[in-house]
Amino acid sequence: MEQYQGIKFSVRFSEKKIIDFPIQQELIKWGKKLSELGCIPTYPHPVNPLITSSAGNLSARIGGRFIITAAGSNLGALAEKDFVEIINVDIPSRQIDVTGTEEPSSETMLHNSIYQKRSDIQIIFHGHNRHLLAHCSQLGLKSTKKWYPYGTLELMESVCDALGENDSILIMKDHGFLSFGKTCQQAGENIIQVLSDIEKA
Repeated sequence: MEQYQGIKFSVRFSEKKIIDFPIQQELIKWGKKLSELGCIPTYPHPVNPLITSSAGNLSARIGGRFIITAAGSNLGALAEKDFVEIINVDIPSRQIDVTGTEEPSSETMLHNSIYQKRSDIQIIFHGHNRHLLAHCSQLGLKSTKKWYPYGTLELMESVCDALGENDSILIMKDHGFLSFGKTCQQAGENIIQVLSDIEKA
């Protein structure tokens, strides 16, 4: 897995405060569940090695905006402070306007592009599971064509190019998976079903 080196865009805080949306409780529950399923690898925080971070991110559409987990957060032990509201994403300048207390996930531009492309998607789960990647072709899961570094415009564009109007899961080649749903339950069950299919294969 590519070594995490921080976000690759600039962040402007409209307001520094802990946000509080009801959906955060569901995301906290699913972050823990995905970690238990082996889909959220952990690593020492790049700045403070005493803190555990994890590879992956969760987001939810809130009206015309969305919330996403903070960069370097541990999805298996999320709290309200680990969520950031995304107010605006300016791709050309790579600047993101937010409300929250932490910087947003390194894949914020990716989540933004998916929400723009698919109005039906309300929830996005991004995680990593080597068994899922190894069996994706066997299970007939769609994948991007090439590997690109995390948090880049190239990765964002490759996902948008590959994403079809009915895809519920998409593999990012040699990277991880994206699961989509109208609800957290739906996005989570997509992953559980694929893991079950792998065990049967």
